[in-house]
Amino acid sequence: MNRKTKAVVGGVGIVVLLAILASTTMGATAEFVSPTDLEETDAYDGDLIKLEGRVVNLQDGDRITFDVADANHTKAVVYEGEMPETMSKGRLVVAEGQFDGETVHAESLTVRAHEGEGGAPEGHNKSYNGTKDGYNGTDVPSAPS
Repeated sequence: MNRKTKAVVGGVGIVVLLAILASTTMGATAEFVSPTDLEETDAYDGDLIKLEGRVVNLQDGDRITFDVADANHTKAVVYEGEMPETMSKGRLVVAEGQFDGETVHAESLTVRAHEGEGGAPEGHNKSYNGTKDGYNGTDVPSAPS
């Protein structure tokens, strides 16, 4: 095979690989949304999404159910897996899954590190006040060393 043929075959191969990569990653990309985004439009019905907000109404049983809240709205989440150790009421969570128009059927849960009540590390110097930004800016005493 001469050089020109090798270059053409190599170029076509690269284009095919890039097309496969683009089609597989674009179809699996989930968009970050808030409960307000889901409430104010039906554009996400049936989509794979990443719902981000504070955990409220947490119920652990055969399956984990809870609501994710922002400053304006809440949306229900159902998760069939094991509850993450750091998950608790007030924590900031990302629930990735299908949205059916009412409920997010989560395939994965991610609890944001050190955000929200019940999960601040020792010596953390801000207190959670339950507002959208989460912190009132007042210093709280650090744990003794």
